[in-house]
Parts: sequence; structure tokens; C-alpha cells
Amino acid sequence: MVRVISVFFVAFGIVLGGALMAGVAALVTRQPPFDFMAQVSEDLKFWAIIAAIGGTFEALKGLHEGVLIGHISALFRQILYILSAFFGANTASYMLLTLLKGKGMG
Repeated sequence: MVRVISVFFVAFGIVLGGALMAGVAALVTRQPPFDFMAQVSEDLKFWAIIAAIGGTFEALKGLHEGVLIGHISALFRQILYILSAFFGANTASYMLLTLLKGKGMG
């Protein structure tokens, strides 16, 4: 359970932190920061999921053990990690988009 919560918050932090730093970069380069932050938060979701589950190799190894070797618990554990990372990344993106819409985004 600790790993599931950690995976959620790692994915959440990658999207949130990346989007906030993209906003700083947009300010430095004189681009509209809110639009850029929204775009980056959407673009980072996939990479946040991959990073949060520990890279693609470990996830594939867990899926391999579950499907081909028959370790169903390993399969369910990897699916749970992937879902946790997915929800973490999407929660951060949704939170950012909700906050940014109140700040002048169309």
C-alpha cells in the first residue's frame, strides 16, 4: 500500500512540478504562461506514469511474470501501480487545468 501511494504522488509531483517550471520558462521567454502550463501538463502525463512505476523495464518484468509465468499477484500489483500512477498524473493535470481556467484560460 505504501508503494501505491508513493507511485500516486510521484506521478502527481512530476506533472505539477513540470507544469509549474514550464510556467516559469514561459515567463522568461515572454509566452502566455497559463496556456503553456496547460499544454505541458497534458504532455507530461505519459512520462509521469512511466517514471512513477520505475521505468518501463520493471513494469514489463512484472507483467511478464504475471501473464507468462502465472504469478497473478505480480500482474495485479503492476496493474495497481500503473493505475495509481495514472490517477496521480491525471489528478495533477485536472487540478492545474481547473485552477488555470479561473485565471483567464478560455
